[in-house]
Amino acid sequence: MTPGPVIDLDPGDQEWVGLTRSARKRELFTEDLYFREAWADAVSVFGDRTTAVMGEVALLNFKCDGLIGRRIGATLDFLSTNGFQVVGVSPMRHNRHSMRELWRYNWHVYTVDRLALTTVMHAATDTMLLILRDTRYDGVVPGSVRLADMKGSANPAGRDPDSLRSVLRPPNQVINFVHVADEPADIVREVGIFLDRAQRRELFALVRDRFTTGADEEAAALRVKLEAEYPENDFDIAKALLRVERTGSVSAADMAELRAAVDGGEPLGWDRLRAIFPPDSPVDRWDFVMIATDTMVPERTGVVDLLPAGSRAEWAGP
Repeated sequence: MTPGPVIDLDPGDQEWVGLTRSARKRELFTEDLYFREAWADAVSVFGDRTTAVMGEVALLNFKCDGLIGRRIGATLDFLSTNGFQVVGVSPMRHNRHSMRELWRYNWHVYTVDRLALTTVMHAATDTMLLILRDTRYDGVVPGSVRLADMKGSANPAGRDPDSLRSVLRPPNQVINFVHVADEPADIVREVGIFLDRAQRRELFALVRDRFTTGADEEAAALRVKLEAEYPENDFDIAKALLRVERTGSVSAADMAELRAAVDGGEPLGWDRLRAIFPPDSPVDRWDFVMIATDTMVPERTGVVDLLPAGSRAEWAGP
């Protein structure tokens, strides 16, 4: 089966029930360009099974730091151990706009300094998008919801020790390596953001064709290609500071200021960090990111998500 013509048809009531438990999300996504385009492509490939497929799968993509920090292997092992099989793989790369669209309902909690840093972090490299089939799917709780529940909080204080993020050992709450879609509706919208039409249809076709056999070989091959192209960084703050010092490009006074901020002193703003590390600095991008994430104020106070993630309890309840 090859993809048919684009079907400009919104999900019906029963389909929305299988896509989200949030009335607000349904309202927003009905008018969302990324969701509408990707939904049309999904229907052209999966037909009347689209909602069922989206309920059984999950979406995970590696942030650039996940590639640079070499967390792909540990993530794939975690997924396999917990009943998720790779059925779709695609290379992807963020730009300044796509990352803000992806997290448009969440990133308003960030300070403007952290927003400036996001472009340096998330648009740095090509990376990998995975579609995963939940082999333990119970027909009630979607695979995306189960995986989101297992991902763990970005905040270490609220993270289960068996969660994916605990396994990946992030150095702080800003560098956290992976992103997962919250619900089936988010899978559709996010594929619409990450990929253009031809890539979306190719990915959906791969999911359809490998739904039972898996796409582990494609994932392994893309991992090898990406890791060969982009050097590793250890994301160790002490080592990052030493490497910066050894470049000779940062004055002793500035190094003292950086170390004081890392040790809990006065936070540094974006403009100050860029004065120490101008765009043409010889300092490694990821050492700069490590230091910036440990010294700036990451979030505004008293602000909550505009569109909170769905919960397992919402899906499993009556």
